[in-house]
Amino acid sequence: MRAMPDFATLTRPAVQLLTADDGATLSHFGGVPRLPEGVDWPRRDGAALGFLARLSLPELHRAHRVDWLPATGALLFFFDMDGDRWGFDPSDRGSFAVLHVPDLPAPPGPADGQTTLPQRAITCRRIEVLPSMQRGHFQGVDVHDDEADRYFETCEAIFAGRPKHQVSGYPSPVQGDDMELTCQLVTHGLYCGDARGYKDPRAASLKAGAADWRLLLQIDTDDALDLMWGDCGTLYFWVEERKARAGDFVDAWVQMQCC
Repeated sequence: MRAMPDFATLTRPAVQLLTADDGATLSHFGGVPRLPEGVDWPRRDGAALGFLARLSLPELHRAHRVDWLPATGALLFFFDMDGDRWGFDPSDRGSFAVLHVPDLPAPPGPADGQTTLPQRAITCRRIEVLPSMQRGHFQGVDVHDDEADRYFETCEAIFAGRPKHQVSGYPSPVQGDDMELTCQLVTHGLYCGDARGYKDPRAASLKAGAADWRLLLQIDTDDALDLMWGDCGTLYFWVEERKARAGDFVDAWVQMQCC
């Protein structure tokens, strides 16, 4: 068995999203986003999706240059707040959306959509995140209880007691830490709400593609936003790197996990 690795060798840079009641930023949770002329509010079965967040890419990159995201524009994130969508079923497509739009402030007045959350300004902070102990870094490692406790405490301290709203880096899983593989299989038509999709004969040939998926946005349960995913869970937006580099977020995928 291998010894516990040095924590510093495991980190990846990420951007923590911090909320404030006000601030001169173009990034925000909730509120009303500005949609370009000719771009409709995303809907599923005729009902407007809830608006979650607007991220100004220049503001994000000033905290940390995420090289697989476009340098300009903003990303708008939407989700079906009324549905029971966990991202395990190919039929969940359409219950979430990511739009890449010009980085312009929202005009005053109503929007043709659903304002889901109170508007809170977002500021961006670079952090170095650690992988969960379910990842391959710990395969064959003899981890003692005290080492596991120290590792968990270190992972928590990175977020300084704030909700784990994050772009890029490793996710903070609530359940299993195999979301990249799940995204790859589900977006190729395999149901992953149980073992069937993972055991499907097609899964073996699709598995390699899981390495291209990146954590686009992680939104934690947050009392300040009156936001809870299931039972103190987390919502994760994922995207394939090659598509994100091209500014294509049409096929971004979402998973939700909770306790």
